[in-house]
Amino acid sequence: MSALMPELVTDILLRLPVSSLLRFRCLSRSLCTEIDSENFVKNHLNRSIQTKTRQKLVIYNDLSIHCPCKIYVANFDDDLADAFPLNKPFISRHHTTFLYGYCNGLILLGPDLAIWNPFTRRYKKLPFCPVKSNTRFLCSGLGYDSAHDDYMIVLISEFHSGLHQVWIFGLKSDFWRRSRDLNDNVSPCAVGHFASGALYWAWKKKNKCVGFDLAKEVFFDISLPSDCSPKSVFWDSLVVFGGKVYCPTLHDGTVEYYLLVSEDKGGDVVGVSWRKEFTMENVTTISGDVFPPRPLAYSKDRNSILLGEVHGVFWHNLESKTKQRVDIAGHPVKRGYRYNVCWENLVSVGKDSAFDGAAEEVTN
Repeated sequence: MSALMPELVTDILLRLPVSSLLRFRCLSRSLCTEIDSENFVKNHLNRSIQTKTRQKLVIYNDLSIHCPCKIYVANFDDDLADAFPLNKPFISRHHTTFLYGYCNGLILLGPDLAIWNPFTRRYKKLPFCPVKSNTRFLCSGLGYDSAHDDYMIVLISEFHSGLHQVWIFGLKSDFWRRSRDLNDNVSPCAVGHFASGALYWAWKKKNKCVGFDLAKEVFFDISLPSDCSPKSVFWDSLVVFGGKVYCPTLHDGTVEYYLLVSEDKGGDVVGVSWRKEFTMENVTTISGDVFPPRPLAYSKDRNSILLGEVHGVFWHNLESKTKQRVDIAGHPVKRGYRYNVCWENLVSVGKDSAFDGAAEEVTN
């Protein structure tokens, strides 16, 4: 390595998977410093996104509190041929684990809150949020604040004294702080969806979607698509697909996906609207309830979309409207699994992290 120019060494390293880079940290102090640097971590992730390499399908079953959460990962580079179980870093005192958020391959686990990077296999248990012990959290989310170059965990508490408390934890600052309270009727809802610097939730009680700008720490309301009734919206089923937010709705047995479009002026968002992008027909049902197929990724030729459905994943051809099941070895195809797409990465989970203990730890 010493005979090569530093720029060439860096270019070679950027093309390698995380598992190789973790091993190469042991070769020399200079390599370890390079691989651990913030610039390298960012460039490695950005290169994966730009070249569409090292993309992963995360499969998990946190729909029932009676079942232990199982998490698997499959590799798009291998055409999703195999799924491998991931070792959860700890057993919750509540005897179950849920995914409370995800962003760039980092996973927020709960109810005992922890940030976990399953690719570096490091996790960090978060300190207890300094909210009253009898207060529940109704909404959660994990996102990236590019203005401050920090990953943020957001929790919204139940209604108390006329307000909802909003708490934020930054991985760099490493402490909880209370943001401005929210004076609104928040619906208990699923995980917040991160896209373009904001977290998004759908709140059924108010018949609207809500965003939270991580840099400005302000909420903003988003009306439903103009030609949709509240009954047609799949509450708690917002979708982030290709880095953009979609709202799935049901019309006459067909699921229509509306894209959230921002109107920018001088670099600031001055308005948002919905635009119908594509439709899916013949959706699967659970006990009479419609479960919207979740768009996950485009095929390499962009002629098909990978869908996560009730009983597995399928390639949906956009022209012929036909579906083909993807058989992933090692993945138990059962009702109740969810799917998320992320990129393998080296992102740090912050100070005082620990190894997840699945196998021998890589030397620091």
